[in-house]
Amino acid sequence: MAASLVELTDAASVDRAALALFGSPLDTRPAVSHSTAVWRADEDQPVLSIRINEHSPKSELDFLALHIGRARADAIIITGKILREEPELTYDLRADPRWGDALVSWRECRWGLSDPPWLLILTGSGDVDFDHPVFHGWVRPIIFTTDRAASRKLAAAPCPVVADAAPDIRRAIAHLQIARACECISIEAGASTSRTLYERPRVVTELLASVYLEPSLDERAQGAPLVKLSEARRMFRSETSATHRERGQHWSFHRLRR
Repeated sequence: MAASLVELTDAASVDRAALALFGSPLDTRPAVSHSTAVWRADEDQPVLSIRINEHSPKSELDFLALHIGRARADAIIITGKILREEPELTYDLRADPRWGDALVSWRECRWGLSDPPWLLILTGSGDVDFDHPVFHGWVRPIIFTTDRAASRKLAAAPCPVVADAAPDIRRAIAHLQIARACECISIEAGASTSRTLYERPRVVTELLASVYLEPSLDERAQGAPLVKLSEARRMFRSETSATHRERGQHWSFHRLRR
């Protein structure tokens, strides 16, 4: 089943894969969608984000789910820390050769999006390596940072730099919505940054969660806590999900919407 889902041929095949993954069609573009992979060790504890490294479980379906979320977005938000931890990170919608041009076609035909998404990099320190692949790939980078970092470290940046007196993820979202006219923003920041969006006033309108269901996870792959799934379910009005077995491991894919 997993193999067939990642063999995409056209926009219609992406619709079918999304339905099989999340249990519902991705037929709308939410204002703010949070895509994350987590591990649920205990029902009564917050789920832990999964750090992307050599110790984390590998899932082709999680990789596809992440890129489907990106393919709908006008903008994606990450942090400078993610760039430092993932030096080979890219945002190419052809990242898996089995997808071909299907995600690109889905982006253009289903959503009318011909331009690449903005990639907003939220950084307080301004420590950014401009040799990183994201500055030489498909997306359009923007750096969102402090006044001090903008003037002292980022004057020669190869992309727009937005200086803000008190940059945080909420102000980054507001910038994209107001200054860049972004209707759909995908959040890919780490749990310590993105979990503030679940506090009142809540900003996230959709949660796409890939949940690793195995009883143990290497400590070196365990990231920061996010929220309890039970609490997340109370924040959203609807939920669909599906469970898949992949490489002997079980994952569930959840779509929660307000």
